Amino acid sequence: MNGALAGLVVQDRSGTIAGQFCGKLLTDFGAEVWLDATDHPAALAAGGTGDLASPLDLHLNLGKRRGVPPVPPDVILCGPADDPAALRHRHPQVLAVVITGFGDDGPKAGWRAPEIVLQAASGMMISNGIRGREPLYGTGNRASYAAGQAAYIQIMASLRARARTGHGDTIRIDAAETAAAMCFPYVLQAIYNGTDRRRGDQDIPAGEVLCRGSWVCLWVYSNRFAALCRSLGLDDCLADPRFAEAHTRQDHWQAFFALVQARVADRDPDAFVAELQGMNIIAARAFRISELRDSAHLAARGYWRRLTLGGEEVVLPGPPFRMGLTPAREPKDKADAAA
Repeated sequence: MNGALAGLVVQDRSGTIAGQFCGKLLTDFGAEVWLDATDHPAALAAGGTGDLASPLDLHLNLGKRRGVPPVPPDVILCGPADDPAALRHRHPQVLAVVITGFGDDGPKAGWRAPEIVLQAASGMMISNGIRGREPLYGTGNRASYAAGQAAYIQIMASLRARARTGHGDTIRIDAAETAAAMCFPYVLQAIYNGTDRRRGDQDIPAGEVLCRGSWVCLWVYSNRFAALCRSLGLDDCLADPRFAEAHTRQDHWQAFFALVQARVADRDPDAFVAELQGMNIIAARAFRISELRDSAHLAARGYWRRLTLGGEEVVLPGPPFRMGLTPAREPKDKADAAA
């Protein structure tokens, strides 16, 4: 086994998307992760029974082994009934990781935290989308994935400390708090001074336009405004009092983006994004899920994994990020697959 985390043994008892995503990140970089569903077989794959090769099973658990590790683990991703103090008493050097929805000692301790509740409580749903429309649920399980990644980051820090001190650690991650931290600080503003900001109230110079068959999002900061206008033949905007200064431009973004829209409606979205990025303007195409496989950007990064499972070739998303000198480990043994 190779990878930056080779030799690290992890027991994944979490039974949650957040915990199993954390285990996935550890697996990707070479850790030996054991999916232990001894106490909660129904929650094995977080999104199902674990008996079928569902996309979520494969995404979260590919490359993990099943059962209890044969040696004392370095990291335990705790299940709901696990006592981290007891685990650390049994294994003093272990990192006991507890991921909860709303913490385990605050006023909302014990609250259930399905994904839609995490996204709503974080402020994401009220700040995303179009003014006047319903709150917008974000794609997938982004709040749970964020909690899993937060646990992964803390594990890296605690392993570094353990190498120096020889002591284990108890790591506690609050999924709701993590989700709130990944969004605009609207929840904090409301708590602090009662500010009630809604979608459409953002003062960031961003907008979206519909090119030929696909939306493109762009952020036009002041130092790139003139370049964008000139590239689109909108030189008149530079002298237009509505757009001449940043503070007045902010009040007229919809009018400006209507002009941009008229110029790019028949543009190829990928070519337009490339042109914008060539001018150092932040831009990205909004892909449909069915279009992601054709993304030239992801293909160039070698993002996709091609594996043979049960005699069938499948293509799966790769790790969300890579360590430059220690790329993610390819799970080659189908016996290690979760499903």
